[in-house]
Amino acid sequence: MPIKLFRNVLRDVQPFLHHSGGTVAILFAVALFPILMAAGGAIDYAATIRARQSIDSLADSAALAAAEVAAQQYRAGNSGWNAAAVTAGQKSFAAGMMTSRADVTIAAPTVTVSMNGQTMSASVTYSAAVRTNLLRIARINTMAVRNTMSTSVTVAKYTDLHIVIDNSQSMGMAASAADENIIQTKLGTTCFLGCHINAFAGSDTAATYRAAGATLRIDVIKAAVVQSLTNLMTSTASGTVRVAIYTLNNTLTQVFPLSSNLSAAIVAASSVDLSTDSGGTNITYSLNSLNATLPTPGNGMNAASPKGAVLLFTDAVQDHEQFTLATGVWANDPNWVPYSPSVYNQWDYQPIDPGGCAPIKSRGYSMLVLNAQYVITSTDLAEQSRYADIQNIVLPAVPGNIAACSSGTGYYYSANSPAQITSAVTNMFASAANNIARLTQ
Repeated sequence: MPIKLFRNVLRDVQPFLHHSGGTVAILFAVALFPILMAAGGAIDYAATIRARQSIDSLADSAALAAAEVAAQQYRAGNSGWNAAAVTAGQKSFAAGMMTSRADVTIAAPTVTVSMNGQTMSASVTYSAAVRTNLLRIARINTMAVRNTMSTSVTVAKYTDLHIVIDNSQSMGMAASAADENIIQTKLGTTCFLGCHINAFAGSDTAATYRAAGATLRIDVIKAAVVQSLTNLMTSTASGTVRVAIYTLNNTLTQVFPLSSNLSAAIVAASSVDLSTDSGGTNITYSLNSLNATLPTPGNGMNAASPKGAVLLFTDAVQDHEQFTLATGVWANDPNWVPYSPSVYNQWDYQPIDPGGCAPIKSRGYSMLVLNAQYVITSTDLAEQSRYADIQNIVLPAVPGNIAACSSGTGYYYSANSPAQITSAVTNMFASAANNIARLTQ
């Protein structure tokens, strides 16, 4: 295209060069040089812009390489993380140099890396000279190109996740209205809440419900936890996260000790099921027990100082009943502490007490809470009056108490359907781990 344009210009001006009057030829001779320089400048400028775009892409990749190496070396405790990152950026830039383009000369770039909070930033500044073609007539042999490309990544912090799953009787409620219908039509029962304690032969109905094709609330939570742990294994969090798993009913039980073995954690989470002993729900006592065993959290910037988060999955309704499988005896929970508002009857129901969460938060842990909503159906209300008391007195206090129990906005969730619960659990893990590297320009 440039050669064709140049030939067209010469063809069009030839008649003027041979004009017998002479004046036109002289004027045109004066004007020809600026015309050719303007046309040639436009062509060379376009070529320079294309070269700059290619070098920008190269510098951008080099900046990303530097930022990622800096983050990796920092997490590994290497005091020379900055120098290692600069070297990585320079090598990345050199490896992509446009050696096949003889018209471009690039000097060694300047790579800078810095860290602010959890953000690792890297910049690559380059200078280049692009050889001209038509402008060489005017002794303009090169056009200068200079730019700075910057990139940031979020440094994956070391994190301990303490996962607490409510496995009391009420978590055996049907996962959805469709599951309730399966239980009622296939099994001929209308017991959707508190039907799963093995108080006598045949009284533990969870297996029967599942065999009929029904999914229970705890099944949904368990599956979401397993999927979230699986996601962590394949993310940039791998190697920076440790997990401990607990179940909660009248008491707290550790089912998996704090470990970075996420595969083993997945196996442990998959084995969690409804309690066939105890059966009540004492969230306050369980959280106090957890707080007594939690290590002091750190800032998360190295393996010796992990930050900490507690993820609590519960329907947020407490009661004081307690069944002992070994003796077959029902009794009041000896660790029960009254809290208002309460339904004072045979079971003494009350909402989650934010006071149980306060000591954990004061130690520096993030507290993330899912309210897997306690669902009371019209069938439940027709069966027992206690459900009306829960619905009218206890449940209205739950949303505010869940919010107060958590670390604040963005740390508490409320969900009902299986899809909502799964989404909430996924978001809680992503927020708590805060380990997915994010790229910013």
